[in-house]
Amino acid sequence: MPRAPSAKRYAQAAFQIALEANDLQGWRDDLAQVEGSLQDKALVSLLSAPEVPVADKLRAVSALLPNIRPLVVNLVGLLASRGTIRLLPDICQQYQRFLDVHSGIQPAEVVSAVPLDDDQQRRVSELLVAMAGTEVRLSTRVDPNIVGGIIARVGDRVIDGTTRTRLQEMRKNLSGAAIK
Repeated sequence: MPRAPSAKRYAQAAFQIALEANDLQGWRDDLAQVEGSLQDKALVSLLSAPEVPVADKLRAVSALLPNIRPLVVNLVGLLASRGTIRLLPDICQQYQRFLDVHSGIQPAEVVSAVPLDDDQQRRVSELLVAMAGTEVRLSTRVDPNIVGGIIARVGDRVIDGTTRTRLQEMRKNLSGAAIK
């Protein structure tokens, strides 16, 4: 049985083509534009329909997005012909990861109890840049179980500044002091 196609493999191939053409940002922009067009359910239905010839699918993508690089259109056609157009958002995400690594940017994830506003995100990002010594691409998510504070991950480093962790440390310190 053949293996399922991998978004990472498609992204790696696209990245290699873009790297050789010295057009990394252009490819990223085109992939993002195609991904954005997939919000149109009619287009997704067309690209997913096995009875529609691939040539018609390519013409539709080219007509809808006339400024897209021909090789990006070909990638969309390849995905459509294989019934894997659903991989495109993951391909875009993987491509961005390759681009970040190439550019020396580390991914950073911040988990908080409540959404962070723009100023808080900027301050956290500045702290993580200072800690990592390199640029970071910040992504945030909310986890109400945290109660307060944040958990930040940069590369393989984790900084746990949550209220729960601080309380656990206080309890441990107090119980250790009571034993002495």
